[in-house]
Amino acid sequence: MREGVRLGHVAGVRLSAHWSLVVVVVVVAAGLDRGILPAMSPGLSGDWYALAALVTSVAFVVTIVAHEIGHAVVAGRQGLAVHGVVIWALGGVTNIGGEAASPMAELTLSGVGPAVSLLLGAGLVGLGLAARTAGSPALLAGALVWLGALNVLLAALNALPASPLDGGRMLHALLWHLLADRARATAVTTRIGQVVGLATTIGGLYLMVAAGALEGLWIAVTGGFVLFGASAERRQAKVVASIGDRPVASLMSPMAPTVVPGWLTVHQVLAQRAALGPWPLAVVVDWRGATTGLVALGPLAALPAAQQMAVRVEDLAVPVGSVVVSDPGEPLIELLRRWPDSARWAVAVDRGRAVGALGVRELDAVMARAHRRPGRAGSSDPGLPVAAQGWTKA
Repeated sequence: MREGVRLGHVAGVRLSAHWSLVVVVVVVAAGLDRGILPAMSPGLSGDWYALAALVTSVAFVVTIVAHEIGHAVVAGRQGLAVHGVVIWALGGVTNIGGEAASPMAELTLSGVGPAVSLLLGAGLVGLGLAARTAGSPALLAGALVWLGALNVLLAALNALPASPLDGGRMLHALLWHLLADRARATAVTTRIGQVVGLATTIGGLYLMVAAGALEGLWIAVTGGFVLFGASAERRQAKVVASIGDRPVASLMSPMAPTVVPGWLTVHQVLAQRAALGPWPLAVVVDWRGATTGLVALGPLAALPAAQQMAVRVEDLAVPVGSVVVSDPGEPLIELLRRWPDSARWAVAVDRGRAVGALGVRELDAVMARAHRRPGRAGSSDPGLPVAAQGWTKA
């Protein structure tokens, strides 16, 4: 899930909003303004309904943020890296680096979101009922009760035992504890998620087409999201099972022959191209031997002869800050978790010196083998990549 517009920080966590959130606010506000609030408090002017609908829809987004911040705070206390929270059309995503270390830790991490929503819902319903008893305006009391009831519904939906919902992760923690096998627990919960997602999608489409209920579209989209998320987790679990605890060094190619001093001209580098080895990439180092960037060797030959004589390699190198840098001993699955889509290479650096390189082709080959071969039951499974986790809510 892409960040979209950054809104700031809450409890030290970066908060962003996806553009689709605007659709949610508009749809919820329209439903409140045209039907729900007038039925709860008839006889008011349209401006009052519009204002209350807008405030209530924004408040609903705030409660979703609270749900996600609950996940983020618990993750931080467990020592996991929290990369931010994104709010979008179907709820929110908390991007967490790594995974819970034990079934109890995962149960706590996944259960805190629905618990926050449930507590908020009960509190808002109670506050609305108290406001009604105290003689407060019916519009205010009705909006509070509606907002509270929606949060209770949100907690219930997220507690469904289907990955990637919170309930699916809670079920995963329970099965992990009972089976003492994280990989088998993942296989079961993702399969359940696929079944629930498919059934929900079909049910939503039926309501929309046969019964003419517009809500069916939202149900179908939610089901499709669950189906997609569970399928992605299942595929990535196979990759994890195949990789196991292999370090980056097991897949990288030594880079010692392909290190070039940055002060050399392009002409000087091309003159020794045959000695640089088969890799199409060279690590550029400064006079101290420290890595400063990467340069693709192939395009250098296309430069005009005059430029080859005058331009230094360091002037054409991609800065090391824009390259994925790893340690030879880093688990390969951890490198996969933080590998951006735009990156083509990773350099293994040991004590400030480049010692190896890893291309996206090698990673693709590993994942292709994993997709062709099911993961072994009982294999070492350090957990799903962050892209599959996400702690996503519908």
